[in-house]
Amino acid sequence: MARSGIGLDERSELLYRRLLRRTNWQTQELAQVMKWPASEVAGAMDTLRAEGLAAVSADDPTAFRAVEPCIALPALLARSMHEGRSPQPRPVEIDRFIALHERAVERIEESADGDGYRHDACTVIERMVAKAESDVVFLVPRHLEGDFAFSRPIVDMALRRGTRLRAVWAPAVFHAHPAMAHAQWLAQQDVQPRMADSVPVYAMIMDGAAAVVVDEAREPRVVRSPAELDSLCAMAERLWERGSAVRQLRRTRATATTRRPRTEIVLRLLAEGLTDDAIARRLGCSVRTVRNDVAAAMVALDARSRFQAGARAMQVGLI
Repeated sequence: MARSGIGLDERSELLYRRLLRRTNWQTQELAQVMKWPASEVAGAMDTLRAEGLAAVSADDPTAFRAVEPCIALPALLARSMHEGRSPQPRPVEIDRFIALHERAVERIEESADGDGYRHDACTVIERMVAKAESDVVFLVPRHLEGDFAFSRPIVDMALRRGTRLRAVWAPAVFHAHPAMAHAQWLAQQDVQPRMADSVPVYAMIMDGAAAVVVDEAREPRVVRSPAELDSLCAMAERLWERGSAVRQLRRTRATATTRRPRTEIVLRLLAEGLTDDAIARRLGCSVRTVRNDVAAAMVALDARSRFQAGARAMQVGLI
């Protein structure tokens, strides 16, 4: 099936664009709006979920929501490069899609009826986490399926970009089977959550410079006040230091840490200005291997030079 510039078939891209317009959608609602049979909507939704562009809503387990483009599309590009799909998503089209979406959101938020946009907690946090540079901490007192604290796209993005990711969960969270499955997956990524006796607030803290606190009604509040940020950061550090590892999540020889694709690491080192020789020494592989990875990345990123490949990978959020 023909794929669009962002790496989706035409029907799936149309559905994704529609999902981005509202917080939650039922399958039947989408069928009415799109004027498609419900089975066709379900098929396109399965594609979007498999590609990480849609998820079950944390507010309504019978509904679906879009994963923000700044999180979902770089992940789709990374998977396509790793799997050698043909044709590849086009980075220029991905960058354009994200930029247009961001501008549309800004216009809506500045308008008188800005409250109509998607201000759910997952959306707010995905948009903020995509800008994280060094450290993200999640404080999780409860489990909600489909919530940001259990988002694989967020974790995948943080790992690709070399962001330190930490999570502290209350004991009750580990009792939920989906949460425990996510914790096992996190352990394989070497970002195992810790357990604290009590986690008093549901929050995400980004680089110590901003935070989102989610209340009992699932309303997100962005925190930028230095005093409140200092208090949240201090609490997060105490909980992290006092938190304990969960025995069931300890890695064994059979569950070795999942390694990032070498191409992603090469691109990150390339963006840092390292030479092929230096990258090869860092990764313990041959210079020829590095050069092959660089050449493949240049093709996938439609780049004319090593420098442009690294710069474009950073521009679209790939690293």
